[in-house]
Parts: sequence; structure tokens; C-alpha cells
Amino acid sequence: MNRSAQDSQTTAETTPTVLVVEDEPAIREVVADLLQDEGYAVRQASDGLQAIDELEVDDVDVVLSDVRMPRLDGPSLARRLRRRGHAVPVVLMSAVNVEVDLPGVRFLPKPFDRDHLLHVIGSALGANR
Repeated sequence: MNRSAQDSQTTAETTPTVLVVEDEPAIREVVADLLQDEGYAVRQASDGLQAIDELEVDDVDVVLSDVRMPRLDGPSLARRLRRRGHAVPVVLMSAVNVEVDLPGVRFLPKPFDRDHLLHVIGSALGANR
């Protein structure tokens, strides 16, 4: 394997991937851009059903999901992931406090700032390693 192929493989293996699930395109893009700027690989979904489809293609390290979305909301997404045996950490974000009593599920209140988002994502990643 040549040096650049090794470097790209190492980067792919060590770069955490966050799946951002948000029905508001502007919010989804801002969060995705912020995470990419911080070195995360980012995938996006517009609702919980699309997130399930994304996770069937490839695993991620953290799911960051809005709570209120059409078709499949954030708490239902988290429950469905656990029923299917996915242990991926889930961070639910909302302006309304929501309690979901599932392992590996955290809550991020909206509005949030960059540092708080990064702290919660880092915490979720740390608990999963």
C-alpha cells in the first residue's frame, strides 16, 4: 500500500462519523458544517426513516437527531435503533426537554452553542470507546 493510501485509510479509521438527523435543511447544514470544520465525518438525514436507511448502508459513531420530525421522530428513532441491536450513541436535540430512558441516549437543549455541541458529541464518543 502506498503512503497516501495508508494515510487516507488511517484517517478514515480514526475520524468519527456523525449522522445529523434534522428535518430543517438550514439547521442540518449549519450543524453538519460545524462538525466537519471540527474534523468529523458527517452524514445527513432529513428524518428518522432516512436515518435508518443510512445506518443500513454503513455504521456511524454518533447519531445527532432532532426530537420533532415528520415520519419518525428522534425518540422513536432511538428506540428503533435499540430494538434492532444498534448500540450507537444517540444525542437528541430539542428546545423542549425530552426524557428517553434508553442506554446511550443523551439530550442537547436547543439553542446550543458550538462548544456545548462539541462537548456533548465528544462525551457520547468517549462513552462508546
